[in-house]
Amino acid sequence: MLAAASRTRLTTFDLLDEAGCEDWVLRTLLLRRHWRSRHAAAPFFTLGLAAYLDCGAGRVYHDLALRSQNNRMLESHFGPLLQALATLLGDYFGAPAGMTDGAAWPGFHIYLPHPAFSLPVASVHRDLQYRDVFPGQGFAEDDMFSFTLPLSTPEGSGLNIWSDGAVAAAPDFHPYRSGQLVVHSGLATHQAVLRCDGYLERITLQGHGLRLGQRILLYW
Repeated sequence: MLAAASRTRLTTFDLLDEAGCEDWVLRTLLLRRHWRSRHAAAPFFTLGLAAYLDCGAGRVYHDLALRSQNNRMLESHFGPLLQALATLLGDYFGAPAGMTDGAAWPGFHIYLPHPAFSLPVASVHRDLQYRDVFPGQGFAEDDMFSFTLPLSTPEGSGLNIWSDGAVAAAPDFHPYRSGQLVVHSGLATHQAVLRCDGYLERITLQGHGLRLGQRILLYW
């Protein structure tokens, strides 16, 4: 089983310094031709396929050629960052961690400043994407987690978590800091706090992990 910290509380790791974050943010911004628009009116994009958005109508997530193209693009431009992520998570959970061609690789949420993002507009949810990405396979709750690496972080940006699932109660708020990897179970009810309504874009590397056999697979 994965470490208890992944399912009972949020855990953080310092992965990048300020200069490293700036380098990866610049790389992300320069790849705008690869961004996928995710909202008709607000400037919300992803760089990469995401199961929670792409497993529905059209099922582009399961287009093998498109997914392979997506993964090769991420590998070409972000290989060192993804490898550093996999190494850290593998060391923490005590098993080799890496990406798989059977799923989309971890990618990026991109929010450009907009007045709507000052409001609690992000969905309140649990990360159940594994049901669509790995259909028919059973996983223990202990063997799954989600992660976020903030790269460009407006003041007040972070994550709300309702550890007991009672959304009528006030959530625990965890502020983000650029370069600090955040790991949590993904199965506790949670919500992104955007606060992207000033001058700074909000860019995060996103994904999930699960144990399959003796390996930990990272995907989005």
